[in-house]
Amino acid sequence: MMDFFKNKIKKYQEKKLDEILFKFHFHQSTKKELEEKLNKMDNNDAKLQKDISYHTQMMGIWYANEKKLREQMSENS
Repeated sequence: MMDFFKNKIKKYQEKKLDEILFKFHFHQSTKKELEEKLNKMDNNDAKLQKDISYHTQMMGIWYANEKKLREQMSENS
């Protein structure tokens, strides 16, 4: 019975990890696109800089979530 719950938890954690990695990569690629767009512009666009900052923050959050989940996963294995 315990193995059943361990398996359920492991599958749930793997699913969560996939979601976290997807979100991290989304913010990473969006940030890169915005930085490229900003580099092509002649003037400094405050909105673009704000958006880049937002995606940088979100990457930090998702990276921390990934690290925390990986620690939990290694404790449970």
